[in-house]
Amino acid sequence: MYEHFRTVRLHFNRHHYSKVEKMTLQIQLENSRCLPGQMLQGSVSWEFDSTPKQLTLQVSWNTSGKGTDDSETVFTEDWSPDSKSGQKGFQFQLPRGPISVQGNLINIGWEIECTSKRPKDSCTMPFELSHLTEPIRLSPVL
Repeated sequence: MYEHFRTVRLHFNRHHYSKVEKMTLQIQLENSRCLPGQMLQGSVSWEFDSTPKQLTLQVSWNTSGKGTDDSETVFTEDWSPDSKSGQKGFQFQLPRGPISVQGNLINIGWEIECTSKRPKDSCTMPFELSHLTEPIRLSPVL
């Protein structure tokens, strides 16, 4: 679960007032280890002090390590909630690759992210895409 608070400063007649807004944005996956071509299923839930203008769900992969970083978004869905709290299910067929890799020189990782505009917030959850029960681990180069 991802939850945080932010402070908003209001200016009124030369006095400063503070207000704490509660914002909760959460992603739940049915399975954090997925097979290539499998359906990624889960839900997004939110609770804000005001109705968010737009929520965006994105599924992407990225590389990190030595060399040039790369990334690609393979799925995007936008929607405009009609209330300040709620839950929405999602289902998306994952591509066949690239598969998750962990190594000293390169990593390939997958994540699902939900972002909110007004109020601004985001939540990211990593998951693994592999034929194996865990990501491929590359041996160190000697």
